Amino acid sequence: MLCVALQNITLGILYGLWDSIRGMTLVLHIDDEVNRQNAEQELRHLKDNRYERARRSPSPVPSSAAAMIRAEYAKRAEENADERSLQKMLSKKSTAAAAKEQQPQGEKKIAKKLFKCCMLNGGFTWLSIVLFDSALLPALKFCLTIFYGAQSETLPVVWGWLHPILSLLFGMMWVLPIFMLSKIVSSLWFADIANAAYRVRKGRPQLIPGISKLVADFLFSMVVQMLFLVQSMLVNLVPVRYVGSSLCFVHLCLLYSLYSFEYKWFNMGWELHRRLTYIEKNWPYFFGFGIPLTVLTNLSSSVIVSSCIFSIFFPLFILSGNEAKPIVDTTEISLRLFSPVVFISNLCFGGNPWSKANRLSAMQRQQYELQQRQRLLQRDELQLKQRKQQYLQQQRLQQEQQMRRDRSHSRSHTPQMGATHRYAQAPVFDAGRVRDSSASSTHSSTSPSLSSHRPPPYYGSSLRGVAPLVPTPVPGAPRAPLTPPVIRQESGPDDWNL
Repeated sequence: MLCVALQNITLGILYGLWDSIRGMTLVLHIDDEVNRQNAEQELRHLKDNRYERARRSPSPVPSSAAAMIRAEYAKRAEENADERSLQKMLSKKSTAAAAKEQQPQGEKKIAKKLFKCCMLNGGFTWLSIVLFDSALLPALKFCLTIFYGAQSETLPVVWGWLHPILSLLFGMMWVLPIFMLSKIVSSLWFADIANAAYRVRKGRPQLIPGISKLVADFLFSMVVQMLFLVQSMLVNLVPVRYVGSSLCFVHLCLLYSLYSFEYKWFNMGWELHRRLTYIEKNWPYFFGFGIPLTVLTNLSSSVIVSSCIFSIFFPLFILSGNEAKPIVDTTEISLRLFSPVVFISNLCFGGNPWSKANRLSAMQRQQYELQQRQRLLQRDELQLKQRKQQYLQQQRLQQEQQMRRDRSHSRSHTPQMGATHRYAQAPVFDAGRVRDSSASSTHSSTSPSLSSHRPPPYYGSSLRGVAPLVPTPVPGAPRAPLTPPVIRQESGPDDWNL
């Protein structure tokens, strides 16, 4: 397990080192990509304008339309021809060469700004310091040696007073103003280079919303970076051999990585706490990424010279940071080196956290958060009750619908004894009843009687003109004489008596 963790950390450091060097090659073709994107945008805009003019302009007259059609046919015939003409080929090549000469070349804006950074910081500030220390002071000392003589006792005293005074005046009157001016101008150029590189890869920047929030993040970031630089100097004073210098080296690597990636993250809308947390969690990669710039700036013991070296090579690392894709999850251990300076910065901006006013505001904030949680809980409980009532109501409606369906199903499949009808219904023929009645009449009497025959009932006007229903007599029974039927008002199947 330990070997795997060490292997992941080592790979993260190596990938960071490789990305910091590989990304510098972007300076060779970033201007071409910027010019290509600008040309595509202009061409798209030109096509839109041409389409708009064609849509608004009137239709061409027949003669011009015919000329356009003939030109189109000639172009198609030339493209699909099986033979070529030497004159046409030469004229086409000359036309293409003339158009290429007339086409304006893309401007190398980023390359020019990089060259300006190198000239301002390396060719002007650094070169002036080198000339002062290596040419002007030795020449002045040589003149004093000739004037006083090499064996003079006055020469060391005069040079001992003159050298620090000249160095102080040169530093205050020339180096410091030039250095501050170069820093301001370089910062503007750094921002332009970073924005151009971000537009090539990511598109339009998405800054932090709100001007006040943007300014506060910028100021807080400056304070944190300055305090972190002071922290790196303090850890360098650790009396244990190689421990202090190693800790200082780690601090500077992480700080220079923050410098390199900050423009990209700022354009992505990341706030400072997210940037610092990201570096602390993935510290192997960012440690490896900052190694080359840290080594270059430590070549000189002079702060001014180191700053000049930093300003010369820093634009290249901005391009590398914009091009790089950090390796994450290389370790589960966070290197929280920024936590002390963040705490001190909070003290500077927010005051003492243990003061009475801050404690009161913290308590009020906690009470407000507690009230917000209670409101959220009450709202969730109310929503839960409403959902429960809706569920119960839906269940009740489903049960009622199911009961209605069962009731209608039972009514459709079972006979209704007490059903009322608008009209009288036909009698139901009962064979057993007829059989019993016929047997009783046969054994009781052999002569026909008028009372043994009852006419069929009258069924209303709907059966008018239709022969009344007469039951069929039993075979072998005496036939009754034909008498006119007596109309009665009774109706129903129970009125039959055979």
